[in-house]
Amino acid sequence: MPVPSPGDPAPPGAPSSPPPDASGTPVSAPASSDRPRSPATLAALLVAAVPDLRPAAVAPAHSHRQHVDAAVVHDDEQGVWLVLAPRDLAASQRLAAETEAVRLLAGVVPFDVPRPRADVALPGGGRAIVLAAPRGRPVDLTRLAASPAVCRSVGRSVAALHDVTTAVVERAGVPVHDAAEVRRRRLLDLDRGAGTGRVPPVLLQRWEEVLEDTTLWDFSPTVVHGDLVAERLVVTGEEVTAVLDWTEVHVGDPAEDLAWLAVGAEPETVSLVMESYARSRHGHVDDELLARAVLHGEMALVRWLLHGVATGDEGVQDDAFGMLEQLAGWVEAETEARRAQTGTSGDPEVSEEQPEQTEATEQPDEDPGEPEQSDGEPEEPEEPEEPEEPRDPRESQDGRPPTAD
Repeated sequence: MPVPSPGDPAPPGAPSSPPPDASGTPVSAPASSDRPRSPATLAALLVAAVPDLRPAAVAPAHSHRQHVDAAVVHDDEQGVWLVLAPRDLAASQRLAAETEAVRLLAGVVPFDVPRPRADVALPGGGRAIVLAAPRGRPVDLTRLAASPAVCRSVGRSVAALHDVTTAVVERAGVPVHDAAEVRRRRLLDLDRGAGTGRVPPVLLQRWEEVLEDTTLWDFSPTVVHGDLVAERLVVTGEEVTAVLDWTEVHVGDPAEDLAWLAVGAEPETVSLVMESYARSRHGHVDDELLARAVLHGEMALVRWLLHGVATGDEGVQDDAFGMLEQLAGWVEAETEARRAQTGTSGDPEVSEEQPEQTEATEQPDEDPGEPEQSDGEPEEPEEPEEPEEPRDPRESQDGRPPTAD
């Protein structure tokens, strides 16, 4: 569940002039306002955009779009609509790029996407967008293991997205990140996280070791959803029929779209989805895809912490710190279990760090002249100190932190 770092600079290739809106006309600047519109106001905008529609119920919508008001409206024919109204020019530009990218994707992916059905002018400038919600039920990560057919459909759907030619969404002006830029952004997250003093050292070390391994970062960028989690995937029967919430669509690391799976699902589920994904991909699937997916999943906790720091929200900071400590405890327990499993194969005293203190009757089986070979984590040789980059284990991040665009 990957979440963009608060305050990340605008990516190269971002549009310098406003992209067109859903109707193809340039975005006009709405009057900037910090005051959110009420759900009732947004429902009225929906009626203005779709005059023959009769709302039956309206509620605020949980949206990760910054400075965009959102409401869910149920009509009297059991249809569900999402109304999005930007509050300023930057939000209008982001919303226009998102809706244009989704429009372009709609014709090339084998599942439905929430395409704009109408738009309407806002008082003071800008336009509100109306989306029709696809029918179906969201994937339940806790029950995914019980449905191998759904697992395979998830793998096929994500593979189909990653096989889309990147030029399709680049035309909409979405961010484009090559492998070096993805790695640089994770390093920046790690440096910022370390600067807070609230990231456990065991995680900083773990992530730094992963980032120093440059072989992990040799991948071809693909179209990426960017905020994929189980509830974004809508299924009908046992098939994925729609994918929701394209606020973070971009060109980047395909592993980002598998982070939710790598850190939150049971191993059997991960295997089923990844086997289907690998079989379905037409493009090359690099060997380190899952390792990077784990990294992106763990690093979401750091970005949540940074979001709390940037906004001064101590509740968010404490929440992120609690999850980081939980992850650190899991990493330490995993390391100890591995040491116990491999380091006590009959000689209790050689468990930690005694190079060659045993008698000639029992010797370690590698190179007697080499000082100490512990079966725990070998120390990384003498690589120059580079900014650190993390790697993710399996800490689930349901209720994913809100994005800060």
